[in-house]
Amino acid sequence: MKPLATWQDKCIDSQLLVASLVGLFKQRGMDCDKLLRGTGIFITDIRKPGHYISPKQLIKLVDNALTMWPSGDLGFLLGQLWLPSQSGVLTAGLFCARDLNELGRFWYKYHWLTQPWLQCWRWQGDSEWHFLLSLDLGAERHAQFFIELSLSSLTASCKQLMGRSWCGSVRFPYQEPSNVAQYYKYFGTDISFDAPLCRVSMAKDFMQQALLFAAQAQGGYQFQSPRYALLASESQFGLAAGVRLCLMHNNMSLPQMAEKLGMSPATLKRRLAEMGLNFGQLADETRLIKALYYLAAPQQDAHSIATSLSFSDASNFRRSFKRWTGQLPTYFRFWLA
Repeated sequence: MKPLATWQDKCIDSQLLVASLVGLFKQRGMDCDKLLRGTGIFITDIRKPGHYISPKQLIKLVDNALTMWPSGDLGFLLGQLWLPSQSGVLTAGLFCARDLNELGRFWYKYHWLTQPWLQCWRWQGDSEWHFLLSLDLGAERHAQFFIELSLSSLTASCKQLMGRSWCGSVRFPYQEPSNVAQYYKYFGTDISFDAPLCRVSMAKDFMQQALLFAAQAQGGYQFQSPRYALLASESQFGLAAGVRLCLMHNNMSLPQMAEKLGMSPATLKRRLAEMGLNFGQLADETRLIKALYYLAAPQQDAHSIATSLSFSDASNFRRSFKRWTGQLPTYFRFWLA
């Protein structure tokens, strides 16, 4: 496994989200010195290629920005700036994709380069592609901001690359916010709240429509070139994402996980706590993700899912599932349909 980024590791390119935030505040005539106060980030640093900040610095910056911003649309506005503000081989790869499905696979592989706070799980249904989103680098108290930012960037990119509005459904993992009008504006009417995880769904025919620049990709040749250039880039996971990925393959206790990651159990607990997380929370979330995958398959019943997830019986699985989501598993057969 690649090195796992922790709360203090400088792994986030400051020329992306940080530069976009500072640029937006400058454009609005707001105090950028106040925005950067206490972050350890300086204007001169942002102009330097290859300058990185830590998740801890990023969260302090987001704290400052949300405190100063006069309305509840900051994440949405930043999302609209996402694609135009990117540069280099990643953007070249996105623009050379033939359709949204190919673009999604490309972004899925290299998303760490621009959105390292996000972890994505995807699976194919009968008529739709489904995506489950989790936060990679902790930042749970700013989950709403990062989800608004990420999904707004998705809808803006679709409009630029397809020449039409995004079409799909979103289930948000928090209560209906006060700025719900912004959600209808950017994501359409097929939205709901209080979901156990953030889920985005798009119809297969929508994802297979040709993008505006597909003809210039010449059968995918130019799309492959940026991909090969990116293979040399060192990609990472955050600690939370690394733990989830390990648990997706094998059920492990905290001591077993710590040993696999080459640290003591106390160190693992401390590093997760820095991110506002604990091992039990990540274990439950991973089992929920796996359960949703199984529930999406019609041939899987509660007994077989319980066995796959190492529960003693189906009743124990149902009780745990209701604790995670507030609903019984049968409800989520319809949620995933």
